[in-house]
Amino acid sequence: MDKNGKILLATLSGIGAGIVAGILLAPDNGQTTRDSVKRTLTKAGEDMERTMKNWMSKLEKSGTTGAGSSLVMHGSWDDVKGQLKQNYAELTDEDLMYAEGKEDELFGRLQIKLGKTKEDIVKLIDNIRNSL
Repeated sequence: MDKNGKILLATLSGIGAGIVAGILLAPDNGQTTRDSVKRTLTKAGEDMERTMKNWMSKLEKSGTTGAGSSLVMHGSWDDVKGQLKQNYAELTDEDLMYAEGKEDELFGRLQIKLGKTKEDIVKLIDNIRNSL
């Protein structure tokens, strides 16, 4: 065998030995490891969202940003919508239609329907979200 062939064979053998060692010495199986990584990333995402909400709330209270800046309805909007429909029978699904990035349209519909200010509506939605 020539010199290049020996180097290639040694490299492939090293890679193969590394793969076998990794499989044999891994603390968990692949699914367990993926689940662990998913849980860790989910928790990190939730922690980041909570921190951002706190910062945005502080900015709103100081007057740096406008009311509604911290309103994030991902995932829980269906719960909030259900509670609003229970509390305000006059609200329809069309009134409560929410599209990300179009919060002002939602606030406008609710202001007209409920006769409240935008700040009142933001507080109302935040109170419902916090009680769920």
